[in-house]
Amino acid sequence: MAETTGAESTPPKHTANTASIGIKRALGGLLTFVAPWGNQKVFQRVLLALSFLALARAATMLVPLAYGWLVDYVSEDAYRFDITVMWWLLGAYALARICQQGFDEASEYVFVRVAQKAVHKAALQTFRHLHALSLQFHLERQTGGLTRAIERGAKGMEFLLTFALLEVIPLVLELVLVSAILWGLFGFYYALITMLTVLAYSAYTLILTEWRMKFRRRMNRADERAATRAVDSMLNYETIKYFNAEDVEARRFSQALRRYEDAAVISRTSLSMVNVGQGLIIAIGLVLVMGLAGHDIKAGDLSIGSFVVVNTYLIQLYLPLNFLGYTYREIRQSLADMERMFGLLNEKPAIQDAADAHDLHLKGGEIAFDNVRFSFGSREVLKGITFRVEAGKRVALVGPSGAGKSTISKLLFRFYDPDSGVIRIDGADIAGVRQTSLRAAIGMVPQDSVLFNTTLGENIAYGRDGADFAEVAAAAKMASLDNFIAALPDGYETQVGERGLKLSGGEKQRVAIARAILKDPAIYLFDEATSALDSRTEKQIQASLNAISQDRTTLIIAHRLSTIVSCDEILVLADGEIVERGTHRALLGQGGIYATMWQRQVEEDESE
Repeated sequence: MAETTGAESTPPKHTANTASIGIKRALGGLLTFVAPWGNQKVFQRVLLALSFLALARAATMLVPLAYGWLVDYVSEDAYRFDITVMWWLLGAYALARICQQGFDEASEYVFVRVAQKAVHKAALQTFRHLHALSLQFHLERQTGGLTRAIERGAKGMEFLLTFALLEVIPLVLELVLVSAILWGLFGFYYALITMLTVLAYSAYTLILTEWRMKFRRRMNRADERAATRAVDSMLNYETIKYFNAEDVEARRFSQALRRYEDAAVISRTSLSMVNVGQGLIIAIGLVLVMGLAGHDIKAGDLSIGSFVVVNTYLIQLYLPLNFLGYTYREIRQSLADMERMFGLLNEKPAIQDAADAHDLHLKGGEIAFDNVRFSFGSREVLKGITFRVEAGKRVALVGPSGAGKSTISKLLFRFYDPDSGVIRIDGADIAGVRQTSLRAAIGMVPQDSVLFNTTLGENIAYGRDGADFAEVAAAAKMASLDNFIAALPDGYETQVGERGLKLSGGEKQRVAIARAILKDPAIYLFDEATSALDSRTEKQIQASLNAISQDRTTLIIAHRLSTIVSCDEILVLADGEIVERGTHRALLGQGGIYATMWQRQVEEDESE
């Protein structure tokens, strides 16, 4: 039976470090994934994209000028102008617009590969990092909120790199060029009003966007809570049905959605304030510049074509500037979304390989626990445990729930490190061994086997990457799965569902056994490996487990004592200590805890 007491199922308190890491650090994290230095191809693509952007802006500057020339030419004498020249001017105007669009698209096409590779790299690094984190983190995580945070962070990166970067840089360049042209062609005051309008617009947008960020973060937190609630509910579908709790879950999800709804309404209302203010600033700037142009036309200093040029430049500048308000808000919101994802990368594994860690060099697979102590919080679970499993021998751990049996298996896998004492395999302290090589040497069959939402064949093949079908089938046969699979219409291609819910507990456990068989490790660890099986199947599986673990170091955590009678040694745990040890026959002769447990199970079997 698995140990389900609160003391043993709750890890030491883990302090998450995934809160806000700051916008500057989030932006710095983004740059590490897209930096061109050190990568010749990335450098070339970034340089080419910037070149296309420069050409696009140059074409943008020519569009109003070409339009103004055309207006001046046809307005001089509407009946006597040369039609050929008009067509040349129209061609120049059209060519400038085509070049503007073409070079903009070219820059995006060239840069999109850089951006997507950066998103790929960041998402993969976060994925790898999450798998590298210790068991403590994953026991405390909220899966729905975590996946939503990573999803939003990746989308934020994509937005910043493929959209904002290709909009902000061109707009800044265009502002400088337009101001210079207006100053050069029409005078200082045109450029001054344009610059002041842009500065007022930018300052207003910056201040109010910063003010709005707290509403966005509040909305994000509400969104994560709603997603967590939904995923949790779906994963616990059967439990909900057992307790007729559909209405309870719907009410809780509704409450989470209501919090998101309220936060979203406040966020949208504050956005309206930003939009109205931005529109007012642009309108004032446009009126002032066009009014100044009207006065100059009245004085004979400007032509109709020049008036059109001024108007076209301003519209051409203010339209994307209005769009910049949205762009800037999205940049800040994307950075806020990235904070959470990059904050995950700041999480440090509680269990890490030592700087001088080495691979485990197996000789026979002897396991030794030497005065091992371990605590969950304030409760000491293991109190100086000492035992040895000689190479090729089979040792069983038995005892009541909460005695510390499953904790021993987690310590052996280095999900946790002991508070004191040493755990050795073939004389090597596992604290100085690389975790990957340690876990590669141990084949685990847990009591609660969780499967991937894919086919039966792929779940079995998970035991060893690269295993062929014949090896998978052989492992399934040894785990007594072959007849069951043969009876299925889709055979090994049968989908097992979320967490393997389409299979019974016994079927899932046999898949776990097949995985362990396929892994072919030097050490086996069976944690109630046959607990979900009927008596007949249990005997078949037990025979298979005995066969595959022959001459392999084997540690067995058992509740049903009938499965361990042939073990070389049985350790009886109680309250974190080994209180009895010996063979099955010797322990029965002692008349202690083991003998009492045996007698109780015999009576239970007879009553059945």
